[in-house]
Amino acid sequence: MKGEIVPQDERSSESCLHCEINDLVQEYVEGQEGGDLTDLAARIAESLVDLVLLAPEEEQARLLSVSIAHLGHTFLEKSGAIAGDANTMQ
Repeated sequence: MKGEIVPQDERSSESCLHCEINDLVQEYVEGQEGGDLTDLAARIAESLVDLVLLAPEEEQARLLSVSIAHLGHTFLEKSGAIAGDANTMQ
């Protein structure tokens, strides 16, 4: 489907990368007394930048743009501000 971030067949596989990442982040947060979520978000953003830089240079701007758009869209969906499927972008 056009606009999908992750193809349907990869999303339905047994291994769920975003689930594994979320579990790791949750474990980290639970292990930190009074943890700084701002610092953690900054570190996660830095990891996203590292991922974007793995792409060919001519694709990096689009990948960064799609990532930021998906971040905003997913936040709106998960916060209940809009309805929809958090796995796709239109």
